Amino acid sequence: MRIESLIGPTPLPAPRAVDMRLVLAIGAGVYGLFVLLAGSLLNDPDSHWHVFVGEEILRNRAFPWTDGYSHTMPGSFWIAKEWLSQVAMALAFRAGGWTGVAALAAAAAALAFMILAHALLRRLDWRPALVLIGAAVALSAPHALARPHLIALPVLVAWVVGLLDAAETGRAPGLRLLPLMTLWANLHGSFMFGLALGAPLALEAMVRAAPADRPRVFFGWALFGLLAVGFACIHPYGPEVILAAFRVLGLDQAQAAIIEWRAHDFSRIEPFELVLLGGFALALAFGIQVPLLRVIVIVGLTHMALAHVRHQTLLAIVGALLLAPAIAARLAPRPPPAPGRAAMAGLAAPAVDSAATVATGSLGLARPNPRYIPSAALTAARAAGATGPVLNDYAFGGWLITQGVPTFFDGRTELYGGPFVVRTLRALDLSEIDGLMTLLDRHRIGWTLLTPQTPAVALLDRLPDWRRVHGDGVAVVHVRR
Repeated sequence: MRIESLIGPTPLPAPRAVDMRLVLAIGAGVYGLFVLLAGSLLNDPDSHWHVFVGEEILRNRAFPWTDGYSHTMPGSFWIAKEWLSQVAMALAFRAGGWTGVAALAAAAAALAFMILAHALLRRLDWRPALVLIGAAVALSAPHALARPHLIALPVLVAWVVGLLDAAETGRAPGLRLLPLMTLWANLHGSFMFGLALGAPLALEAMVRAAPADRPRVFFGWALFGLLAVGFACIHPYGPEVILAAFRVLGLDQAQAAIIEWRAHDFSRIEPFELVLLGGFALALAFGIQVPLLRVIVIVGLTHMALAHVRHQTLLAIVGALLLAPAIAARLAPRPPPAPGRAAMAGLAAPAVDSAATVATGSLGLARPNPRYIPSAALTAARAAGATGPVLNDYAFGGWLITQGVPTFFDGRTELYGGPFVVRTLRALDLSEIDGLMTLLDRHRIGWTLLTPQTPAVALLDRLPDWRRVHGDGVAVVHVRR
């Protein structure tokens, strides 16, 4: 097997000059798009409890080690492993309410795509680079939510770019990259992907290196990998952050019940399918030859994206970076964009983004989805004298935490564990009617707060020990007699 089949052309073309005005214009466009779609950024119930936990950390100047927000797991071991994102969200909320949180999320997305754009424009002609960036934005938009994974996205992109730069030049990554791992681990659990990606890229670097240099490159990557694990543990919870990430990955059946962990649904056409099929078509039409090592990584990323929709952003961004050299080798370079246009876009970027932020705030576009905020139902429950533990819908848990109501369960799935979550969801959808009755009695439920579509609501309407005290389009409340 020839070396080119493993790693592609050796050496790779020299990096291109990058017009930073174009990079700035891309970032401004992404920010403006996302901040004007602030309602979509806030369309997740977990944003509520992330802001609340961040505020608690700021107020108490301490990190939680046990659960204090549920009545089913009180005192159980739980850590705010994404504390830095949560504190950033809380500070943004202090500064500008939900508009501030949306602006923070949009800024993180913009910075991530600016880093991506700079990396692609160094490797690619500007036209295919813009196509890849557009595809990445299209795949990322449905999963762009004001949560830690989005705030950590710029660090993810910068880390991958740093590893690729090292691999493509046949050397070990510089130690100056390591603080990014510390930052990433304190922002979001996706840092585990960054650690895992080092293995295939280390192999690429070794193959690219001269035979005499390969032992040095191997030990350089091995040392870097060990140090990266150590830098990930520079965290308020130390090595526990790595164990917590494994607990999330081990939720098994519960993942199928959570939308972002579900497999992609091909029963309707969505951007993911269009981009995936379009990419296949273009690769076949232009005869783009991707090196074997990178094919293996891209196939793995595609599997992750098909198995869990939350990984589609990962495929879009990392896949674009992996494909860029192969695309550059196949396509002839084109003239750069007119300097005047790039300059105009770069100069207009701050004004456009400022206007978009002001418009979002003044028009009230940054509002969390009201279907996750059962405020009228909670008021009715309190007026009816509801006492005791509540059985709440999963989507209401985040908001209930902010109201000081101990939850049955919420978005902190790793706290409850897969079996508990699956058992609860099966009880609520009446897959096991005895399961609902057992759950109500075992946890001494005094009242329920469920969506009108929940099958358990119809059963509670017919049970003599329960009475409905409220119902609207958001939530239904039953109180034990």
